[in-house]
Amino acid sequence: MRRRRLRMLAVLLAMAAIFFLLAGRLIQLMLFSPEERLQSIRHVRRFFSVHEARRGNIYDRNGGALAVTVPAVEIGIDPRSLGESMDDVLAGLAAYLPASREELRAIVDGRRTKFPQTRWVSLADRVPEAVFEKIQEKKWPGVHGQRKFLRFYPQHSAACHVVGFLNRDGHACCGVEKFADFFLQGQDGWVLSEKDGRRQELRQFRSHGISEKNGHGVYLTIDLAVQRLAEEELDRMVRDFSPDSAVIIVGEAGSGKLLALACWPNYDPNDFSHASMGHLRNRAICDCYEPGSVFKIVAVAAGLEEGIVLPGTIFHCAEDHFVHEGHSYPLPHDHSNFGDLTLTDVLRKSSNRGSAQIAIRLGPETFYSYVRRFGFGECTGYGGGCDGEIAGILQPPQLWDGLTITRMPMGHAIAVTPLQIHQAMGVLAADGYLVAPQLVEKVVSEKNDEKMWQNYPVIRHQVLGHHTVVQLRAMLANPLDDLVDGRFPFACKTGTSQKIVAGRYVHDRHVASCSGFFPADRPKFVITVVVDSPKTDGKIGWGSRYAKPTFRYIAEQMARMGVQTN
Repeated sequence: MRRRRLRMLAVLLAMAAIFFLLAGRLIQLMLFSPEERLQSIRHVRRFFSVHEARRGNIYDRNGGALAVTVPAVEIGIDPRSLGESMDDVLAGLAAYLPASREELRAIVDGRRTKFPQTRWVSLADRVPEAVFEKIQEKKWPGVHGQRKFLRFYPQHSAACHVVGFLNRDGHACCGVEKFADFFLQGQDGWVLSEKDGRRQELRQFRSHGISEKNGHGVYLTIDLAVQRLAEEELDRMVRDFSPDSAVIIVGEAGSGKLLALACWPNYDPNDFSHASMGHLRNRAICDCYEPGSVFKIVAVAAGLEEGIVLPGTIFHCAEDHFVHEGHSYPLPHDHSNFGDLTLTDVLRKSSNRGSAQIAIRLGPETFYSYVRRFGFGECTGYGGGCDGEIAGILQPPQLWDGLTITRMPMGHAIAVTPLQIHQAMGVLAADGYLVAPQLVEKVVSEKNDEKMWQNYPVIRHQVLGHHTVVQLRAMLANPLDDLVDGRFPFACKTGTSQKIVAGRYVHDRHVASCSGFFPADRPKFVITVVVDSPKTDGKIGWGSRYAKPTFRYIAEQMARMGVQTN
């Protein structure tokens, strides 16, 4: 009996001790540690929420959408809230999501295997809001949605190398998406506030907050109609010639505005992760090649501008050496035995020996200075340098060997990009001025009611005088070349260059090209076509055969469409 009383007393004393300890702790918290208590409460109740800004859209010059931001919902479940009803809920969700019940169950099981106590399993991250609203109507327990913005490219592969894309983390990777990211991305907002026990915001305790600012809209110089025309012609070339790659560039004369820039191979920015790195590369600015005879416009233009030749000057192209100032220079071969040619015929018949003689008369330093003035050996500035543009290869005269002065005028011993050739041909269309390529037309406010920034042509310097330009236009305009029943004469120069494989020129692989402008006397548009390694069955891949017909077709279609300059 005594032991029993002692046990009861011990229990009572223990309970009293616990009571006084708890009471003491409560008094301490209530009376002596208010700051500690408040900080603990605030830590539990306070939350920081980021409100994502909506990224601005990208348009062509006529307002056609190239990249848009669309709202979407990420659907997920809380496995612990579903319990035994999980299979039924997953079966119901399968009717709205692009996955079967078995696939959804596999996602859940895989997540719970790694994280047994997880409270969130993502099932789909690109669900339209309308679908999410239907799911909400079912009132399934443990099914939640997180609203987000997704980038969508409605034109799919059209202008893909111009527009670029965002990766899965929302970071701009290339193209206008990266170049104009400062204008497009906007500014996220945020809120610092408190929640109640049901995790609902107590707005009266909101202490700080900044509203999000959506991104601006960016209008490009690209014309979707011309872009589609160029890409359809690329598709035809691929079917007919199976080249390794091809590029078509269309621009306005005088302004540098690019109306189309199409590269093959291409990709769909909506599904970029399945494209190879070679398909993602913008070959108009990242690939370089020996330009071949298109480059002869530089030597001829320099000779005319310096006054050492005239359109009627005679060149002896049957001779394999040229003697100048007591020195004999070995001349390259021509593809035919031309004999004597005027300067006009040197350009039209594409004589290697004639162009070499002009450069020899100019001298290495003067000829090199004109090559630089035409924009070779440096980047064009396309895309603000965000797309990895290369400067090509151009060695200074002190590094030339004895053959460079005779080979560079015909487009060898130099490497260029398609956009550099396009820019150089643009000099003849812009009355002798080197004009930088322009891609962004303007930036407008979110509601498209205010112009935030306007782009203007960038004239770098004058390359040729007006008289020289008029002469060159007449020399390049072959009387046999015209568009739409003779109403639109055009001027162009073709190029054919052998490719270097394993350090040696090969005879069965070529780069065919054509660059020019129309109308020939009053240029409005400049077009450049470059076809890398068209299949020729072992024959020469002439630019006149594999590139010029595309130049002509695009120019004629643009004339028929009545494309206007801005």
